[in-house]
Amino acid sequence: MPPSFSIRDLAGMDDMKMCEAIQQEVWGFIELDVVPAGLMAVMGHYGAVTAGAFFGERMAGFVCGFPGGGEAEPFHHSHMLAVRPEYQGAGIGLALKWAQADRVLAQGVRRVNWTFDPLQARNAHLNINHLGCVSSVYRLNVYGNSNSPLHGGLPTDRLEPDWQLDSERVARARRGALIPPPGIPDLPRANAVAFREDGLPVTGDAAPVRDPGEGDILYLVPDDFNDLLNKDIGLAMDWRLKSRGALVELFERGYEVAGFHREGRDAAYRLRRAP
Repeated sequence: MPPSFSIRDLAGMDDMKMCEAIQQEVWGFIELDVVPAGLMAVMGHYGAVTAGAFFGERMAGFVCGFPGGGEAEPFHHSHMLAVRPEYQGAGIGLALKWAQADRVLAQGVRRVNWTFDPLQARNAHLNINHLGCVSSVYRLNVYGNSNSPLHGGLPTDRLEPDWQLDSERVARARRGALIPPPGIPDLPRANAVAFREDGLPVTGDAAPVRDPGEGDILYLVPDDFNDLLNKDIGLAMDWRLKSRGALVELFERGYEVAGFHREGRDAAYRLRRAP
């Protein structure tokens, strides 16, 4: 891999066509599900942020989002972040998010949101520990039944992170000060996880939820949900439905996701009382 990459704003149909190709490569979308180049080009004329990471002339990944409204303050909705598989793990996704943050702040907007699968530990680690997001919004089956093989036909449930760009928490995240030490802390757990003989994790129903004023709690999730999805779709569905019920209840009871821990085969959301 070349030693460094550059990030620049995207403009013109050639750039947008490269974004089409990356969507198909990363998510396995059929053509009907791809956000088309023409739409992305038009969005760019009316406040959307579209930026790409490049090794030379080859686009390694891109981020795309657009202005949102209807809430107490304006916000930016980050619709897509995709990095080609051959470049994943090189810090490109993180760099694209910070580039997006800088462009959104330059527009006078301070908040960004998006959605991600709550069972994808890698994304949770990026969004919560590296970017400094919090979340107390669970959205059910946001995209319906996806044709992408990455989703396995499961309901496309999503967490909606809140990225407050001018907060001290996000400033600390940008300095790398939010990444927790290895290990799962000794905190009360809202669920238990056991491992089958084949190594796949199984969870039971969530334990009774405590009053949020009593301190932080953990909710455990698979560290590699894609492996589970590929090997046992029924177990993947069980995880989807049980985590849905548990996280929705936790948010209704006044908790928010504010941390994420990983060690070996274990991963866990850390939830606290929402301010």
